Amino acid sequence: GGDCMSSQGEARVLKHPLGSRLFHWALVLGFLPAAITGFVLFLKPGGEDFVNIAARIHIVGASILSVSAVLYTLMCFDRIVIFTRRIFSWNANDAAWFKVLGGYPQKMFLGKKVDVPPMGKINSGQKLFCICLLLGGILLIVTGWVLYAFIPVAPKSFTYGAANIHLAIGLFLGLFVCAHIFLGVYNWGEFKAMVGDGTQPISEARENNPLWVEHEIEPVKSG
Repeated sequence: GGDCMSSQGEARVLKHPLGSRLFHWALVLGFLPAAITGFVLFLKPGGEDFVNIAARIHIVGASILSVSAVLYTLMCFDRIVIFTRRIFSWNANDAAWFKVLGGYPQKMFLGKKVDVPPMGKINSGQKLFCICLLLGGILLIVTGWVLYAFIPVAPKSFTYGAANIHLAIGLFLGLFVCAHIFLGVYNWGEFKAMVGDGTQPISEARENNPLWVEHEIEPVKSG
């Protein structure tokens, strides 16, 4: 759900609680360095020293990502249950959303605004991205630590398979996250909510997430 807070100006709605925002920052600090250095390890530009430094940064980023994922699971498990339920809930509106790709190409390239089906808290494109991030992230973390810790004892065929899975998912998610960052900045109000205090003006939330505003948010008094 969410809380609608009144103030002297326009009412605002809490879209991203503190725990979710902190986890998002941990993903930024963990996944981005790991992804960038992962591309370095894959392409191997520069000399051996440069690649070795990239490998160390890769492990640090992976550690931040892994620890934050475990802590968020333990401390905010209820949020994970809600999040999982949202991203795996699909209906006819999602199919209609993908037919127009959320109206983004029309706005960005043609300057036109087209009708977009009403969305809940997470739109259809975000659902797809989050499913890929959730499942891919789990596989990425597991295969990464297998490659780091168990190569001396694991069968070669197993580590070879883990390496291929890690590489494929890492490349896919790395490119997918680039699109996510671009669209996140393009949706400036959403970007400010995630990196700021977690709130949005109610009018903005009603335009982008009308079903969420209509059915889930609750009014509260601000201090």
